[in-house]
Amino acid sequence: MENLALYVAFFGALFALANPFGNLPFFITYTASLTPRVQKATAVLLSVFLVVFYGIFFFAGDAILKFFGISMPAFQIAGGIIVLIIALSMVSGEHTERQKEIMHVDGDGGIKKESLEEDFEEAEAFLPKVLVPLGIPIYAGPGALSVVVMYGNKAFETGGGAVIGALIVMVAICLIVCIVNFLASPIRRGLGDQGLEILVRIMGLILAAIAVTLFIEGLAAINSTFTVPVA
Repeated sequence: MENLALYVAFFGALFALANPFGNLPFFITYTASLTPRVQKATAVLLSVFLVVFYGIFFFAGDAILKFFGISMPAFQIAGGIIVLIIALSMVSGEHTERQKEIMHVDGDGGIKKESLEEDFEEAEAFLPKVLVPLGIPIYAGPGALSVVVMYGNKAFETGGGAVIGALIVMVAICLIVCIVNFLASPIRRGLGDQGLEILVRIMGLILAAIAVTLFIEGLAAINSTFTVPVA
């Protein structure tokens, strides 16, 4: 039951921060110059990149923090603040407005390619050009990486199958990102701009609650560290 709570919290936080539906306009914008088949191949390769990038921070995040002399509670508090800022921008609509601005500036400038011999070869050549900002920081920003590091640390502390379960959650999120981007055009037509905006605001509210929880847990951990036991 304790592991299940860990998985649910990890899934909720990472899903909200990766924000597959809310970030869909970004994916459409940055792949506007591609044919539909190459756009789908790019969606697959992008998700593979996310699995690898998240995995690096999942396994090595704690070592990176120790190298810089940062405690996990302090990182948890900082991560909670970052996540809360992102959540507030989602709830207020600023996140959606930024997407609309990018769509307006970049969405009409793509040059449509007429033909491609190998979809994945073309996608491989194209992906490095948009990994920043499409991969980092849109899908793998500070908030998402903070959550991966924090819940990765919790999974290792719990031990047993918790690490495997957390990895499955992480891969599942990347798979959802892949599916949403793979079906970018029909999803956008089905939900519409208003539907996407409503979804982003709901996820922002959930994310704000998760951010407050992370912040409080970090404060509690620091407080317990500096509390002097009474004889």
